[in-house]
Amino acid sequence: MRRLLATTAVLALGAGIAAAQGVIELEEITVTANRVPTATAATGASVAVLTEADLADAAGDELIEVLRRLPGVSVTQTGPLGSGATVRIRGADARYIAVYIDGIRVSDPTLTESKFDFGGLTGADIARVELVRGSQSALYGGSAVGGVISITTKRAEREGLSQHARLEAGSYGTLAGSYGFTRGGPDGEVALTLSHIRSDGFSAADENDGNTEADGHRGTRLSFSARHRLSDTVTLGGAAFVQTSRSEYDGFDASFTLTDRDNVFDREEWGARAFAEIATGRTDHVFDLSLYDTRRRFDEEGDVSVFDGQRLALSWQATTGLSEALTLVWGGDWTEERARYDNLPAGEERARIAGAFAQALWAPSAALDVSASLRVDATSNFGAFASGRLAVAWRPDETLTLRGAVARGFRPPSIDERFGDYPGFFPFVGNPDLTPEESLSYELGVEKAFAGGARVSATLFALEIDNLITYVFGAPSTLENLPGTSTRAGLELEAELPLGEALTADLAYTYTDARRPSGARLDLVPWHEVELGLTAGLAPRLEGRISARHVAGVVEFGAPHPAYTVVGLGLDYALTDAVDLSLRVENLFDEEYQEVRGYGTSDRAFYVGLSGSF
Repeated sequence: MRRLLATTAVLALGAGIAAAQGVIELEEITVTANRVPTATAATGASVAVLTEADLADAAGDELIEVLRRLPGVSVTQTGPLGSGATVRIRGADARYIAVYIDGIRVSDPTLTESKFDFGGLTGADIARVELVRGSQSALYGGSAVGGVISITTKRAEREGLSQHARLEAGSYGTLAGSYGFTRGGPDGEVALTLSHIRSDGFSAADENDGNTEADGHRGTRLSFSARHRLSDTVTLGGAAFVQTSRSEYDGFDASFTLTDRDNVFDREEWGARAFAEIATGRTDHVFDLSLYDTRRRFDEEGDVSVFDGQRLALSWQATTGLSEALTLVWGGDWTEERARYDNLPAGEERARIAGAFAQALWAPSAALDVSASLRVDATSNFGAFASGRLAVAWRPDETLTLRGAVARGFRPPSIDERFGDYPGFFPFVGNPDLTPEESLSYELGVEKAFAGGARVSATLFALEIDNLITYVFGAPSTLENLPGTSTRAGLELEAELPLGEALTADLAYTYTDARRPSGARLDLVPWHEVELGLTAGLAPRLEGRISARHVAGVVEFGAPHPAYTVVGLGLDYALTDAVDLSLRVENLFDEEYQEVRGYGTSDRAFYVGLSGSF
């Protein structure tokens, strides 16, 4: 996939990016891996970049359906659309993944394990996703131990006004629609997208266990972004989103059996970011302010609980070109998280963290790239912590890339892990004496391109976590730091093979061995996960894709899950150059399976969509 990168208006992701000069044509660019635009082959990291074309299948469905296709990524969901969804990278669950939307950190500070829930996020307004595997604490601070996912909403791709719209309907009474526009010009751009989705759903508690009440979902999202060049040296911009949703969910009875319940979950969240890019001689600066606010309300058959959380973040980043071969990226940031809800004995708790980082990007030759990063974070509760990362990419020829990385990271305990107090049906009390988890990650990879367009990559990886924070079940249950080292190690394989002018096969395979210090397997991490796909041009305007995902070797509370295989089918027909008609079939062969024990998954389901740009 070739990209034309106009770096004077480059994506502003993560903590913000200083614009470089000129227009450079590169194979594929990542901003997230090094916090500045870098060819993916030069990062030394394992990076996946999903473009708007890759995300087309997610326009009326959950983004997780596209993330599942990536090697190293696994997903578990507790029911239908809108239910909680956990993304894992190399066996590291969502508490170890930093997630940004238009540069706004969106993990929920009120959750026991502060993380982002992908369950209600559709692809309607998303233009690009960058996923960096492996520890990134040296650039993004704590909780980026497993990796970073950076999401960018739609932007202007050309000057003038462009509009886009989509409507999709299908099984379970699902209806999704979106409309948006972008306007680009020589001095800036503006973009807005409004989307809505509703579905009657199916029972979150598996129907095969006698549960028949469907659990529906509806959600509305508005996203906005803008940037304006005031002069040759100053650009101002920002982004914002607001999302509301209501989801029905099931619960447990007195015998600890998951069953139908009239429970309702309402969520309201919004985020905003403002930035200024200032060029001063050899150094480009980005000043950044972001806010995130979330409110969760649970109504469990009259028992109501409300959770309010906020995050305020300030950052500054500078990029200095010291020479043609050496670039320094450096800066600092400050974040305050606040949580307010009845299950905090004090009613409200706050956590602050301030960090400073420096990264050297060195290219001693056209074939070799080295990045070295160091960061120091000072927390309000746990003192200071240093993290670092070293990555190397070597290209002995144009078709071969060898890469490796080693990194140190940490994850501080969340507010709820320390202070949460839940005296109800499953009593739980937090542990204020918890200490941060510390980690080391390693990876070694090779990528090879062949004549005719075929390519293959393989990566060995390992993640070691000390002081793992884990549940200790009792009356009440609590959390403790486990002595020893918990490990996640394995192999990722990815391949793409053109079988002719109109047919391409692709493969993504991950083997992960994830264990506690005792040697016991970690829950819900597949030993084997493989996705096979075929994409074919069936006619001049008709394209089809069929894919099969096989998952095996999952355990939960020590008991194995049955292996399963799910097949999906998609067809896309270009009615005109600007309007597409699509059909997708989920679970084509109506497989009965569970991703989390007791929770249902979709039967065979059909969806028809119409999308256009004008």
